[in-house]
Amino acid sequence: MRRRRGEKPEKIEPRQVEPIGPVCGAFGYCAAVGLMRTGPLFAVTGDSWADGLCPGIFTVPLGLGLAVSVVDWRRSAKRFEAAGVVGTAEIIAVDGMHISGEADEVAELTVRISGPGFDTFDADCERNTRDPAWEVGDRFAVVVDPIDMTYAIRS
Repeated sequence: MRRRRGEKPEKIEPRQVEPIGPVCGAFGYCAAVGLMRTGPLFAVTGDSWADGLCPGIFTVPLGLGLAVSVVDWRRSAKRFEAAGVVGTAEIIAVDGMHISGEADEVAELTVRISGPGFDTFDADCERNTRDPAWEVGDRFAVVVDPIDMTYAIRS
């Protein structure tokens, strides 16, 4: 995208991503294919194509969505392996806790990320509270792609 003379460059917003490994990627692709094949499988084994239409209306879009998500997660993982820079995230604010499931609580944090090869920046971050109770001043390791300011938490 070209800038016109006198225009200010667009500010890149940092964004947290969740890369996954090849085993999780393969499992995700298999689950996506299984979801997309459910409708046609019911249509073939049932009495009519209408038997497969009802489950297919729900499972095919879910399978496609999962496949697209897995492609994005794997692309992020490969990019971080190639160009990722290890940095440190320091918590500067704990914004809240949200219950997202049976026993999972998610802590919303504001962090300051710094490291070699990129400018220090502030970003919003989510962490599981299975980890220690998060407090201002706590630190953890992250991997940053300095080109687009995406970052992933190192486990």
